[in-house]
Amino acid sequence: LVEGGLPDDETIRKAGHEDGLAGLPAGSSYEAGPFERSIIAAGESKISEIYAQTASELSSLEGKTSNLANAYESNQYRLKDVLIRYRNRKEAVGRDVVIPVPYTVHWIVVLLLAIGEFPLNVVVFRMFGEPELMTYVMSMTLSLTLPIIGVFLGLQIRTLVPPKIATGIMIALAPATVLGALTALSFIRNMYVTLHAEHKLGAGSGNMVYAMFAINLLIFMGAYMVSFFAHDQDAELDALHVATVRLDKKRGKLRERLSVSISRTNAVIRAGRGEAERVLSEVTSKISLYRQANMASRGGTVAPASFSRNPESPTLKRWWPDFKLPDAAESVTDQRSGDGQGRVESRGRITYSSTGRV
Repeated sequence: LVEGGLPDDETIRKAGHEDGLAGLPAGSSYEAGPFERSIIAAGESKISEIYAQTASELSSLEGKTSNLANAYESNQYRLKDVLIRYRNRKEAVGRDVVIPVPYTVHWIVVLLLAIGEFPLNVVVFRMFGEPELMTYVMSMTLSLTLPIIGVFLGLQIRTLVPPKIATGIMIALAPATVLGALTALSFIRNMYVTLHAEHKLGAGSGNMVYAMFAINLLIFMGAYMVSFFAHDQDAELDALHVATVRLDKKRGKLRERLSVSISRTNAVIRAGRGEAERVLSEVTSKISLYRQANMASRGGTVAPASFSRNPESPTLKRWWPDFKLPDAAESVTDQRSGDGQGRVESRGRITYSSTGRV
């Protein structure tokens, strides 16, 4: 044998010729001859090395993949529980969730309101001669608190106040707020012209205070109204809908990360198995060459019984199978009326050992 590997073809032909003349292996023997066993042992040794290297690479992926699988599994069962409660609540109220303004649009509008109010507050506080630092602090505080309070109030009135009363509040406050804001804009325009002409507010400071209050009220009402229409009137149904959407989005992110991790794991498994199968194919080819040389030296006698058996690798028999990404649970975006229970894949953890998948 060549040290550390398989014998070359010339060595195999010579050994096959000599064993054939000597009648090795015996015609009735089901055991391979010594030289053939040495070829198989050398090949199995190389395959075992590949197996050990593959196991080492898999162990480095085990922690991340297992954590992702556990997180995905936990999210799936939480999603299933929320979906069941969500469906039961819809049946109890006799309708699906009603949200005129999409949740994402609602937060975009609130963010724009906060950003738009900041420079307005800066200009006004500068008109009143406030220090620069205090101007930015007060402007930032108003820009953050007013929209947040409006969002909170809109949510509470939408979900806790009876629908007719909540609608009446909207009908009364919306036009009054818009009218006040338009009036305030007129005052601000006049005060701004006066300020640039006379470099002072003078007697118009009272009107400026009112104008600032009216515009801040407009910002507040904008956040209030978009929050009001971004939630369902039923508090429990709205909360379950929000929870379902949140878990569904988290599920998608976890699934994508788990898919990448499983793909990397399978790539390592397939690369190792491909290399091991290449070695086994080489062993099979060399044994076939040995048997041909052996039979040529036997003078046409019947082939030994051991020649009917193809070489096998015990290591390859316990190789890791490819891992598959579990089926996804039902999400809020693909529900249909009259569906049964949400689908959730079976629990399956991804772990490794030196002997394969467990």
